[in-house]
Amino acid sequence: MLHKTKGIVLRTVKYGETSLICTIFTELLGIQTYMVKGVRSAKAKSRKANAFFAASLLDMVVYHNPQKNFQMIKEYQPSVIFQTLNEDVVKNGVAIFGVEVIGQLLAQLDTQPELFTFFEEFLLLLDQTANSELANFPLYFLIQAGKLSGYYLSGQYDTTYHHVNIHDGRFSTEAGHFPPFIEGYDAALMSTLNSANTLHEIKNIKMNGDERKRVLSYFLAFLQAHVPHFTPLKSLPVLAAILY
Repeated sequence: MLHKTKGIVLRTVKYGETSLICTIFTELLGIQTYMVKGVRSAKAKSRKANAFFAASLLDMVVYHNPQKNFQMIKEYQPSVIFQTLNEDVVKNGVAIFGVEVIGQLLAQLDTQPELFTFFEEFLLLLDQTANSELANFPLYFLIQAGKLSGYYLSGQYDTTYHHVNIHDGRFSTEAGHFPPFIEGYDAALMSTLNSANTLHEIKNIKMNGDERKRVLSYFLAFLQAHVPHFTPLKSLPVLAAILY
């Protein structure tokens, strides 16, 4: 059966002499794995493989057979040509972080069109934003993508609920039984970040590099505690190096 859908490339692996195996987050079908034949041709004019960089946005017509592990793409073309994202080290690092987070949050075949739209709009905004304003982008993406997938801290910080218990997933009156033990300023900062619903709000929250890195690690620890098979991110050391 043929379907027309948008897609965001998450991962590509070389296969054989000229082909790719691509993991793509599709708007219509969730995460799918596609065999893309003949895109790594040695011919000088062949640039088809350039459409399958991680975080690329595609318009596709795809075959879908639920009985097969690998699906096939009938037609594809870039839906957007990024102006800066692919070449800019900082922006590309943030994009790869987002790609890895999405890959961890979503199960195979899990259709989440709202999360797809959020990711697409995030990448477009990332491409257009000055590097000087990017520091809080990973936090925004991590928190909002988690919420859209059903994972979020409940409650908020105040004089009574002044601890964050990531294992219970809430702001608490007392510390939890397992680390990390989060209270005081860090708990208040997490509450402020968790309550911000737009990038504009989060972008204007003032933090130094150490604070930003620390609360990012706490939100990641929260997801690792609640999302099945959520493993440490390979992109995190690179992100820390370029942003913090």
